[in-house]
Amino acid sequence: MASGMCFVIGIWSVDVFREAALSEGGVVEIDFLHGTIVRGDASDGLKAAAARFAEVLPEFCRKNRADVADFDAFSAAFEMSSLGRRVLLTVADRKGRRSITEYAGLPLKRLKIFDSAGRVRRAARQSAP
Repeated sequence: MASGMCFVIGIWSVDVFREAALSEGGVVEIDFLHGTIVRGDASDGLKAAAARFAEVLPEFCRKNRADVADFDAFSAAFEMSSLGRRVLLTVADRKGRRSITEYAGLPLKRLKIFDSAGRVRRAARQSAP
């Protein structure tokens, strides 16, 4: 979805970052489990794409040897600011484990940091309460 093409749900063109830029706070957050926009203003097309994600998620999970019932939360907050594009992906399982992974830039990439030896590493996923 961040690329503007939603291949998981079929050919569906959206501009989620443009819509985020137009939303108060520069954010559009999508709950993929329920197919809803939970923060920000979204066009009818983006709302329909979000709803379609919820419809196809069980089959997508099955094809990837998972079960949609394993998820307690699966959402993404798309942010657009003067600093650029950023996505915070939140995933929680039914056992209460939750992580937040941050992606930024164009194209979106997981953030990189320096470790204690000065080597470049991908930033760890954040555990969330």
